[in-house]
Amino acid sequence: MGSLIGIRRRIKSAKNITQITKAMEMVSASKMKKAQDAALSSRPFTDKLKEIMSKVGSGIGLRHPLAMSNDSKNVLVVLLSTNKGLCGGLNVNLYRALLDFAKNHEGGIQIATVGKKAKWATPGNASELVAKFNDLGESVTFAESRSVSSFIMSQFIKGQIGKVYLAYPKFISTLQNEITFTQILPLNNEESVSSSTYTIEPSPAELLESLLPYQIEMSVYQTILEARATEHSARMVAMKNASDNARDLIANLTLDYNQARQSAVTSELLDVTTARMALE
Repeated sequence: MGSLIGIRRRIKSAKNITQITKAMEMVSASKMKKAQDAALSSRPFTDKLKEIMSKVGSGIGLRHPLAMSNDSKNVLVVLLSTNKGLCGGLNVNLYRALLDFAKNHEGGIQIATVGKKAKWATPGNASELVAKFNDLGESVTFAESRSVSSFIMSQFIKGQIGKVYLAYPKFISTLQNEITFTQILPLNNEESVSSSTYTIEPSPAELLESLLPYQIEMSVYQTILEARATEHSARMVAMKNASDNARDLIANLTLDYNQARQSAVTSELLDVTTARMALE
C-alpha cells in the first residue's frame, strides 16, 4: 500500500510540473513571436546602413575616431546573455564560446555583460569585468540600448581598448541559433570598395560625425534584439521538452501503479483463498 501511495504522489507531482511547464511554454511562445518580428524587421535596415556607410566611407576615406586603430592590445567583449534561466544550454554554450575566444586571444580581455546570467563570466586572470547592463527589460527599446553603445564608444575613443566584439546567440530559426562574435570597432569599411563618386552635403566629415555613431548604436540594438529572440525561442523549446518528458514520466508511473495494484489485488486474493482452504 505504501508503494501505491508513493507512486500516486509522484504522478500528482508530475502532473503539476506538466501544467507549469505548459503554461511557461505558451508564455514563451507569445514573447518569442514578438521578439522574432522585432529582430527580423530591423535586420534589413541595419545591414543596409552598414552597406551604405561602407560604400560612402571607402569612397571618401574614413578619418573618424571610431574608424582609426590604436595601439591598445586589450579587447572589449560585450557578452549578451539571458536575464532568466530555463532556456536550455544557451548560456552554457555562450560561456564556452567565450572561453575558446579567450584562449585564442593574446592580451587582456575586458568584459561588459548584458543580461543577469552573464554577470560572473570571467574566463581567466587576464580578463576583467568592467561593466554590467542588467536593467534592460525583455522588450528593449533603441533608447535603452544606447547606454551600452555609449559605453563602448567612449572606451574605444579613450584608447583603453583596441577592438570591440559583440558575443551573442544569433537568431536563425526557432530551433536553431549560432553563437557569434562580431567585431564592431574599429569600423572596417574596406569590404566594399566603390568607384563611384558621391556628392555629400553639407560635408563628408559632418555626415560621418552623425552616422558612424548611429551605425554602432544600430548594431548594438540589433544584436540585443537577436539575443532576445533566441532567448525566448530556446526557453519555449526547453519548456516543450520538459512537458513532453513529464508526460512520458506520468505514463510510465501510471503503468507501474497499475502493475503494483494488480500485484496487490492478486496477493490479497491468494491470502483469502489460502485462509478459506485452511478453514475447510
